[in-house]
Amino acid sequence: MKNLDYAELEGKNVVLRTDLNLPVEDGEPQKTVRFDRYLETIRRLSEAGARTMIMAHQGRPARNDFLSLERHSEILSDSLDQELDFVQCFFGSSFGDAVDSMGDGDICMLENVRFLSEELQNAPPEKHADDYFVQNAKDYFDLYVDDAFSAAHRSHASLVGFTEHLDSYPGPIMQRELENCRKVRDQFDEGLLVLGGEKPSDVIGMLEEMIESVDEVLLGGVPGELALKINEKKLGQKTDWIEKHGFNTKASELEKMLQNYSEKITVPEDLETDSGNHEAGEVPEDEMTWDIGEKTREKYAQKIKKAEAVVMKGPMGAFDQGHEKGSKKIVNALAETEAYSVIGGGHTSSLVHRYDHEIKDFDHVSIAGGAFVRFMSGEKLAAVEALRNQ
Repeated sequence: MKNLDYAELEGKNVVLRTDLNLPVEDGEPQKTVRFDRYLETIRRLSEAGARTMIMAHQGRPARNDFLSLERHSEILSDSLDQELDFVQCFFGSSFGDAVDSMGDGDICMLENVRFLSEELQNAPPEKHADDYFVQNAKDYFDLYVDDAFSAAHRSHASLVGFTEHLDSYPGPIMQRELENCRKVRDQFDEGLLVLGGEKPSDVIGMLEEMIESVDEVLLGGVPGELALKINEKKLGQKTDWIEKHGFNTKASELEKMLQNYSEKITVPEDLETDSGNHEAGEVPEDEMTWDIGEKTREKYAQKIKKAEAVVMKGPMGAFDQGHEKGSKKIVNALAETEAYSVIGGGHTSSLVHRYDHEIKDFDHVSIAGGAFVRFMSGEKLAAVEALRNQ
């Protein structure tokens, strides 16, 4: 792929694809680690004299977080301490005038690209290159910079279409994510995987790719509970919850991993419910499990402190519902260890600031969720391949 360090940016019209898809509380976008990282990219382009239009998405149709980016543009403007125009139109003279009116170092932000029906279609670059929006927008720009690693697994119009027309570069976030994730995936020896979250499918993919090269895997979250269910442990109401959410479909794949690598995969010894701690398999039928238990928290934290390298993907419990003792214990242990430490996944990276840590407390904090999992699982990412094949 091309290197942005060698691109001529001064006086150039640049379309910058970011992922500013933020959590929303009471209709208000909330700043995250991801948001802070993009400030660095935007400042870099502005200081180099580029005339930058920021493209991004927020939410999905029919969801509460499917919002206009107008408020995002206001928050960006305040954070950058720089005037930033908001462009509501995707076509016509209003769009063209917004680009043409920019001077060197100026920034504008386009409306939510997912307001375009063609954006959400998964299609190859050559098809998206012919989309009406891409065809009309391409003539206003000199360069395309894709810094949306966290969306790189999607073959959407704004992520792959422009690479067929414009001189295209990965942004600094994209480059840093690829370098660090590749290092972990390909050179991760004598390490520890801590895998949680809500999606067993994510865990299975990472296990299949990395199990041979790691010393041990510590399971938490729903994957840990599914492993306990496979081992015929009683989980109270969580047993029906797992079935209701369709996670039993992944049970056979996880069971094979548990059978083939039983000496490497560690499952929770105890779990936390509203009434307190219970041994795995002794959860009352009328109670729901929410988090790994006290003994498991201590055991996992000690293993992290002794490891040479640790990758964490996914929280240990329902931290967003107040059950965060497990996640907090593990993140704190990661921050304190001298081991090479990586935190990956959208929800997991949000725990860094939640528990009063800094990015520098870890060797790498990935701001990606699905893209991180797919890359670590050995899959190719559509937007990365589009840049690579240009």
